[in-house]
Amino acid sequence: MQNIFIGLTLGSDPHTLGIHKAGKIARMAGIDYRILPPAMSDDEKIRVLLEENPRYLGLSYRLSADKAVGELKKFLYYLDDYGVLDHPERRVSFAGLVPTLESVRALELDRKYGLVLLGSEKDISKRTLETLLFFNIRSAVKQQEIIERVIEESEPIKIEELDHLAQLVLAGDNYLTEPPLKKPSDQGINYLPQRMKESSIPVIRSHFGIPDESIMPTVEGIEKIADSGAVDLISLGSSDLSQRYFGNVEAFKGRKNDGGVPYKTKEDLQMLYAATRRGNFPSIKPYAHVYKLKEFVDTCLEVGMLIGAHQAVPLFWFSELDGRGPLSVRDAIVEHIETVAYLAEKNIPVEMNDPNQWSSRFVHDALFVADYGLIASVMYQAGVKDMIIQCQFNKPAETGDFADLAKMSAAMEIIESLRPVGNKARVFMETRAGIEHFSTDMEKAKYQLARTTLLQMIFKPAMVHLVSYCEANHAATAEDVIESSQIVRRAVRVFQENEDELVRILNDPVILHRKEHLVNEAKYVLKRIAELSRFYYDGMPFHEYYKCLSDPEALVQALELRFMTAPGITHPQYINPQMITKGDAYGFIDCYENWDDKKPMSEKERLSRIS
Repeated sequence: MQNIFIGLTLGSDPHTLGIHKAGKIARMAGIDYRILPPAMSDDEKIRVLLEENPRYLGLSYRLSADKAVGELKKFLYYLDDYGVLDHPERRVSFAGLVPTLESVRALELDRKYGLVLLGSEKDISKRTLETLLFFNIRSAVKQQEIIERVIEESEPIKIEELDHLAQLVLAGDNYLTEPPLKKPSDQGINYLPQRMKESSIPVIRSHFGIPDESIMPTVEGIEKIADSGAVDLISLGSSDLSQRYFGNVEAFKGRKNDGGVPYKTKEDLQMLYAATRRGNFPSIKPYAHVYKLKEFVDTCLEVGMLIGAHQAVPLFWFSELDGRGPLSVRDAIVEHIETVAYLAEKNIPVEMNDPNQWSSRFVHDALFVADYGLIASVMYQAGVKDMIIQCQFNKPAETGDFADLAKMSAAMEIIESLRPVGNKARVFMETRAGIEHFSTDMEKAKYQLARTTLLQMIFKPAMVHLVSYCEANHAATAEDVIESSQIVRRAVRVFQENEDELVRILNDPVILHRKEHLVNEAKYVLKRIAELSRFYYDGMPFHEYYKCLSDPEALVQALELRFMTAPGITHPQYINPQMITKGDAYGFIDCYENWDDKKPMSEKERLSRIS
């Protein structure tokens, strides 16, 4: 038996960040770890476990409770059938949302199979101790050393002014009296930038999609949200099945919906769109699908979706890289770039939701900023007129206030420094919080939502992507979205009342110094990636790099050579198991050669080791 921790998600759940964090704790304790790709079949996962024979096995599923229990039962049956659970020294854990863990306990699956249940403990010290005990770390000295290290990384230095103002947002539940959003003009309904122009606060976007066998709970929820005037734009939380099999009704049969609304046909989309034609008439867009994207854009436009909205398209992700799609990295990059150009032709604003996917794999800040250079280059080259730049704060959760402000400032500077001569594209910042930022304690989570909104507002974004406060506990209902929107709108107004004081924070020397560092580091990486392109020539000015950075061949090589990389990548062709990234006192995430190093590596040092 190997003294190794192997973590895997059940079903096709792509959310591996929690397993990665458990793996980091294992590594601190001297135990190596490996995360299996989510796209692996159960048979493939079992085969790896039989071959590797790990002492520690971690199972995870962070989507809806009923699907989680079903997937867990099925996989435990396989483990039992193949004798994986027979070894007396093997330890098996399961992590999921709180309702899932409650269901597992009620069914006594933990007792039957000897499972250690993780993820419900709210206190970080106790949560880390639970994980350490799972790894059989019994030394009190070792436990305390690792707990202190985890706490240090998870509690970066904060901007104290935000604490008081967040409490003010929630005081007396006054946020519940926030007036609804107004219905915009016909032009605002049909064109997102006009809606932004007409609003006195950032337009509010929210994901919404009820996991069910039918679309009707989502239809009814959308009607409630629209009637309440809670959001300006609904991002339809499409199920994985819809993203893969839309239009092929037969393919849905016999497959479990692992989360989101399972629309199957054009008629389903028409019903979902019709539900928005009331209240403040929010626009609506679905997730981008995992292939045949241009064809799906046409279908959406035919039923009214994407009109008055924008579309989010990844660059590297929603492919074999994260297991969400069937395409190779190369084919996915080509199709994503073609789709961005297609949306630009139709004058639809485009967001490339790529950097947040890297953050989910605990990328360090320099590459996070560099990725903005890549997506901006693709959009510039494609002729996008309205660029939506999503900036996800508090992700990973160890990121600090100062770190967020520095890296988002650096990202916006990189985007502008790559702007082609004569290019008139408009850049709209969209901000949001990372789901893992939120506590399972609902009152604390409301405070966190208020506080992160205040932090985001320092940039005065054109759009706030609302993440409901409840999402660490359960998928948001219509009522959750409505209440969360009230908190956000109240926080925006509190910010506006204190704007002069808060925007000055951007001039803090810590932020300015870090921003300059990240810009320089990102430019170094982008130059190295540009050099991989056939369009590069010696002496090429930086503002022309967009031609190289939008070249699919250069992007594929950047991933293959580990110029773009992260420790949380699970695909065997692109993994980087020796890579170490961690946060410091300010929540700056950097790359280190060794875990105990105090000084991070520069990008020049990092790339010299792999070139």
